[in-house]
Amino acid sequence: MGASPGPATARHESQLWVMAAIAFAVYYSNYMVAPLIPALAREFSVSAYQLGWLIPGFLIPYGISTLVYGALSDWWGRAGTLAALLCFAAATMIMVSFAGSWRTLIIARILSGVGCGGIVTIALAIVGDRYPYAIQGRPMGRMFGAIAAGIGFGSTLGPMLNPLLGWRNEFRVLAAACCLGALFIVKSGCSAIEVHEKPSSFGQVIREYLMVLDAPRGGRTMAFIFCNGAFHGGIFAWLGLLLTSRYYLHDMGVGLALAGYGLPGIFFGTIIGRWGDRYGRRYVVPFGFLWAAGCAFLLLPHSPRLVAAFVIAALSAGFDATHPLMSSITTSLDPKHRGQITGFASFANFLGMGIGALCFQHLIAFGFSTALTIFASAQTLSGLAALYGFRGELPRQVQSVELAEAQSVSCQR
Repeated sequence: MGASPGPATARHESQLWVMAAIAFAVYYSNYMVAPLIPALAREFSVSAYQLGWLIPGFLIPYGISTLVYGALSDWWGRAGTLAALLCFAAATMIMVSFAGSWRTLIIARILSGVGCGGIVTIALAIVGDRYPYAIQGRPMGRMFGAIAAGIGFGSTLGPMLNPLLGWRNEFRVLAAACCLGALFIVKSGCSAIEVHEKPSSFGQVIREYLMVLDAPRGGRTMAFIFCNGAFHGGIFAWLGLLLTSRYYLHDMGVGLALAGYGLPGIFFGTIIGRWGDRYGRRYVVPFGFLWAAGCAFLLLPHSPRLVAAFVIAALSAGFDATHPLMSSITTSLDPKHRGQITGFASFANFLGMGIGALCFQHLIAFGFSTALTIFASAQTLSGLAALYGFRGELPRQVQSVELAEAQSVSCQR
């Protein structure tokens, strides 16, 4: 009592910016690789197909590791877990930068997926801890705006800086950024969250996951997160090769063509989040699915490069209108195990992205047009299913969810 709300609010806002910066660095390190596949294939004298595991080899271990790290953050606390993971991620990025062969590079990427997994998950859990569900759209929008910035700048500057700095030095700079983030967290304790009761057994953690899947709202949301991740992860993983084969572009050209990817999230992520808070997820999420599917269909014809660049930028807006709002739903499922549940959502997303990348890779054998048509059609069906699946996500539901959270916290006290 007696504490001024102003400083607390300012402190939460500064913490939000720190979490956003960390999310930016992690996603930059991930999304800079896919556009570099043609250049890496030339450097290591192998085909792009042989380097196909660079993407799912990172995404699948990343997703699986979030199942562990999210629960650990509930158990050991957010600050210590996050700082340790940032140091682990920095070490694996250094390993990637010193890879001497394409096989070593893939192994280092797999380890990097394990190292980076959980960082953004815990950051999102912190946002869920700090902000009630009723107003989570704006901070989640900022977080995913930072993620979109990491996606956009990683996919653009990654290949563009390769001729100037080299991709190895880019990874070393990102490793240094992770170390600075860990140091800041340790010194400031900015992410320290009160630790809940420790789980008594591994079985209890598994039962928590099964309870989420068994709940209609939880299982439905996880399924849509997986399908959405498969669509976006599959297409983006091979956009660089598509641009190279269709327009005969090199690193600089690929970077410029992907310059718009992620920009909608940077400029409109917070606005889209507010739309979700105001009008309900029932409208915004299905629209995001259908918007992304339409953009994928527009990539089918051999349009001019500028038109293709605009379509790619618009494609990323579909992710901004779906995943942040679905992640917000997951943070409200069980406030006592928010880190664990957020990790589960990240697992579904990244597992979907990894499997989507593998599926798209195999469909490329039949041509990019065939792969895009199949993925766009599947996303259209997901959008139509989302109209029914999210019909209950109304703005008025926010009040009941927030009340349930308050009662849960009150029972703990």
